[in-house]
Amino acid sequence: MSTPSELSHESLTHNGGFIFDTDQNCYMLWKQHEFNRWWRSFESLFKHPLSRIFINSVVDDLEFHERLSLQHGLFKKKKYISQLSQLTHFYGSGTIDLQKKEIFNGAHSLFSVGLASYALEVFHQTRYKIRWNEPTPRVVQLSLEVNRELPPPGSVRPFPWSEKMTPSGLGDSRYVSGLLVVKELGHFEIDGERYMIVPASLLERFSSTCLAYAPDMSDVQWIECPSDWSKPDTSIMCLLISSVVELFSLSERAVYITGKDSWDAYLRTYLSEQGWGGATVVSYDPQSYDTTLTFPKSPLSAFSIGLVAGIWERAHGRKFHLSLKLIDGTIHVNLRSLLAYENSV
Repeated sequence: MSTPSELSHESLTHNGGFIFDTDQNCYMLWKQHEFNRWWRSFESLFKHPLSRIFINSVVDDLEFHERLSLQHGLFKKKKYISQLSQLTHFYGSGTIDLQKKEIFNGAHSLFSVGLASYALEVFHQTRYKIRWNEPTPRVVQLSLEVNRELPPPGSVRPFPWSEKMTPSGLGDSRYVSGLLVVKELGHFEIDGERYMIVPASLLERFSSTCLAYAPDMSDVQWIECPSDWSKPDTSIMCLLISSVVELFSLSERAVYITGKDSWDAYLRTYLSEQGWGGATVVSYDPQSYDTTLTFPKSPLSAFSIGLVAGIWERAHGRKFHLSLKLIDGTIHVNLRSLLAYENSV
């Protein structure tokens, strides 16, 4: 693997509904409180706790991309702390004190614990099992246990709806840094609200690790997936969509759709500008509300589809039925009412 470029907000660009760094890795912007809410929703769908799975996924994703490297020579500790500070500020994840083994002002405690665990492992060149507690809402304390049996991370098998995204070259690329206001406490805000940056590769790695624990959702009535998808893949798609739909249902985001053109503003504001992917409305029936959209294959497809399903459900006040098809490398999604309704004229 080639040496990764240094991460900075200035390196991030919007293109085609996705946010890319200079190495063409994808990222999502999340409001901090919404990521916490999504996490609670997603984990509640499982009978197995997912906290340590998520932390290990953070560590493995950071290690796979070699986000930190131990410096040599004089002032190596100072250089390393500076490098770590830049990384935590990039994600909006507060401050990590390696000596005290504490995280202050982290955006999401599990993400911060994974990031701190990775930083300590690189600094001490030792694999650890981490335990943590949160004495206050803004402080996370860590304790370490050496664990040399952990294997190094490998690549992740892509889901059938996923492939690595690259900038399309169509339309203008816009830098993300102009949106962000970076704060001294190691976080950043957009329009006065705290956000965090989450790598798409992390979410794909985490979702893949959850496959073994996912309840079987392959026979649910509200979704039809391609017949050649495995039951675990179908199940994890359903669980991700369900959790994002619940997240949107609990938000206060306004939606008012009267025709096909009404979709454009919502897809731009709620989807593309946050780096959640691109979507194109192919057709919309204002009488039945049947809607067909296309999505590019990407690691974020389940999140994109879930958000659009949440928008559709709120706009029309009806439970949805989803039908997913892969056609010429594109995901075609049809949304219609799950139940039969008689539209008022």
